[in-house]
Amino acid sequence: MNCAELINPVSHQYHNPVVDAIRDRVYLELSTMVKVLNSAATRSPFTDIFSTLNALLDDAAFLLNTGAINPFINIRTSPDQAQPPVTDSTLRIGVYPVAANPFHWAHLLIGVSALTLFNLDTVIYIIAGNDPRKPALITPQIRHRMGKKVVALFAPFFKYSPIALDNDLDGEANIFKILALNPQQKIDAHYIVGADHYQRINPATGALDTIQKLEDNIKNKLYGFDEMLHRISAIFIKRGAIKQSVSTFLDVSFIPEMPFAASSTIIRDAFQGRQPVDLLGLLPYTAFKFADCFQPRRQLLSLDALEMN
Repeated sequence: MNCAELINPVSHQYHNPVVDAIRDRVYLELSTMVKVLNSAATRSPFTDIFSTLNALLDDAAFLLNTGAINPFINIRTSPDQAQPPVTDSTLRIGVYPVAANPFHWAHLLIGVSALTLFNLDTVIYIIAGNDPRKPALITPQIRHRMGKKVVALFAPFFKYSPIALDNDLDGEANIFKILALNPQQKIDAHYIVGADHYQRINPATGALDTIQKLEDNIKNKLYGFDEMLHRISAIFIKRGAIKQSVSTFLDVSFIPEMPFAASSTIIRDAFQGRQPVDLLGLLPYTAFKFADCFQPRRQLLSLDALEMN
């Protein structure tokens, strides 16, 4: 299938072969979902995803063309990988823990947004394992298989990490595991998380939240954290107005929320008929192929008749 049949890409201000390859992959993902849903590319959520992606990928192409970022850095994201050679450069990475239940476009666009706004070389997606705070999660094995395939759509800008597969560690601990996998390499690591975690204590549960956890883990040198080589900052994704300012020694930044509503809950509700079926367009087709793991809806969709080219 020619993706241009369903989505006609707008002109781009900047071109780069790496970014152009990503554009081709994501256009095909969007176009296939248009066909699956028997929808139109001119309808929401496709228009919002499409226009946001175009702008962000233009920014990424500019940064890559000017040498401001290097997505080809060697960084270890799994203990199964060989230790890469240490360089004199300071690697700038984003670390984005997600449950991916399921993986959707907002997860991906947030990663590109963080990368372009903060000149990150790469964003590492850490797919959650067993999370007792989220009992409705499907198995970690399925979510990791899905996540690895979805993240690959944006290679080399994005990288997948399996370090949370067999444990229930939170993201605030796993970012230190990433640093521990690269003990001699200078790294600026930016922890990406929703602004609902921009606090020390979760008022609903009384449990520690992101600011306090990161501060404590730095002070306690979790997993051998070396402040001479490694630096941790926090990037919070806005969800409405920020109602408070938290005093912290961490460098804290914010990125805008996406121009469209997207959550794994909305998508699961769409599978179950509690939301319009067009909202399944929030899924990349690669994630949608795992649809039966969330809720069988083949009778409404043309998935059986489709194959990716």
